Formats: sequence, structure tokens, C-alpha cells
Amino acid sequence: MSGAVRCLRNNARALAGYAALGALVTLVAVPVSVAARPADRPLVIRLAAGAILGVSLIHVRGVSRRALDAQPPSAFERALDPGPPGSPAIDRQLRANLDDVRFGSASQQYWIRVVRPRLSALAARLPDSPLPEDPPRSRVRRLLGMGPSPAALRALVAKLEEQP
Repeated sequence: MSGAVRCLRNNARALAGYAALGALVTLVAVPVSVAARPADRPLVIRLAAGAILGVSLIHVRGVSRRALDAQPPSAFERALDPGPPGSPAIDRQLRANLDDVRFGSASQQYWIRVVRPRLSALAARLPDSPLPEDPPRSRVRRLLGMGPSPAALRALVAKLEEQP
């Protein structure tokens, strides 16, 4: 589903919700205002309008908070966050490579779509280096949809490192 369709559905749902809220508040406010003294009727109408406005402001605040939380942190915010105490700073690229090894051995799809293209790109940058072949997988790993074993990945990386 595209983002525009999802946004349109969300807006239509919110509009329908506000219409239902308006109808409910009107159903409560009309009998109360009819039963109230003429001097108190503007107060009842203002309270009904205030209830609708309050609910709509709560909704707007929630939507804006979710939109802000979905934004990635800025460089300033990342600099303010020192990370967990006592843990050394790990290079982002090293962390991504560790994830590749971890998830590449756990999932054949991740191996095919992420790890193998990255290793192929790395091998293409090395002089006179052939593109790496897929490491062999055991029958159990193939049946379970798992990628190559960590030992096979280690051997493949060592083979790439041996290249001049």
C-alpha cells in the first residue's frame, strides 16, 4: 500500500471519528442546553465545543509526537547521548559487518540480498580478485533456510584477505 493511500485512509478515519464525536457531543449537549436556564445555555455550548477541541488537540499532539519520534536523531542529539556506561565506542561499519555475519548465517535471504552483494562489491575493489563463490551449506541449513555457517563465512573472508 502506498503512503498516499495510507495517509488518505488515516485522514478519512480521523474525519469519521471527529464526525462521530461531534454527533455524540451534540446528542448530549442539546438536551442539557434545552433543560438549562437561558443564561446557562452559552456555557453548555462552550463546554461541548471545548470537549471537541480538547480531544482534537490530544489527537494532534499524538500525531506530531509520533512524527517527531519517527525522525532519526540529529547529530547534536547523537553527540549528547554518550551510550551505555563502560562500553567502548564501536565503529558503525564494524557493527554493520558483525550484523552481516550474524544475520547472514541465520538467514539465506539475508545472505543473498545483503551479505553476498557487499562481499562481491568488496572483492570487485580488490585488484585481480575473483568474485567470491557461495560457501557450501549443510543439508540441515538448506532445509531450515539458513545461510552459510559462521565458519564458512570466516573462510570466505580469510580467502578475500589473502588476495594481494
